[in-house]
Amino acid sequence: MCLGLCHTVVTDDKEKNGEKYKVYNASSPDELALVNGMRHLGFAFRDNDSDANMIIDHPRTGAVSKYTLLHVIEFNSDRKRMSVIVRDENNRVLIICKGADSIIEKRLAPNQEHLTATKKHVDEYAEVGLRTLLIAYKYVEEDDYKKWLAKYTIAEQSTGDREKELGLVAEQIEVDFLLAGCSAIEDKLQENVGKTIADIKKAGIKVWVLTGDKVETAINIGQSC
Repeated sequence: MCLGLCHTVVTDDKEKNGEKYKVYNASSPDELALVNGMRHLGFAFRDNDSDANMIIDHPRTGAVSKYTLLHVIEFNSDRKRMSVIVRDENNRVLIICKGADSIIEKRLAPNQEHLTATKKHVDEYAEVGLRTLLIAYKYVEEDDYKKWLAKYTIAEQSTGDREKELGLVAEQIEVDFLLAGCSAIEDKLQENVGKTIADIKKAGIKVWVLTGDKVETAINIGQSC
């Protein structure tokens, strides 16, 4: 559910041989992979309707769910995470966050039962070169959400450093999460990457890797290059 909702994927209508179908468009291959993965696992993002509802199909049961999208708190290189805030069909406010394990772990509520096991999985995935995320969520009381929303609205209208102010307000609600789990994505090298790097090195140019990934992931990708 968390990965099926925490994204900025949009859908496009296509037609082939007289049959209409939808395709996902995402800001990154990682997001596309995650949303496609959730579709295969029975939580399929269908579309955003005109009332800002995220429509979710459950192919295995034939059910349909609607989550009203309230806010998207965007990913950036400083935050290393993104969050969405939605209202579920029971009128509860739900915030879902995904991001780097070092960032999300600090934002979890104390005594998370599965944290140790999940961190072990993340380390194992990173060692074989997979890109990893921790996923977390929490339900927010209506009064607490309204108090936070008032601050967020002021930050949205800021004429100063708007992005910084929005980030500071976001920090206040992105705390005390419950751990949902982790994800791992294979990030294959594009065609001719290895040959291109070899040619660059033959030309006497020194090659460095700059990355926000875990060290284990970076080492593995460096070796595969």
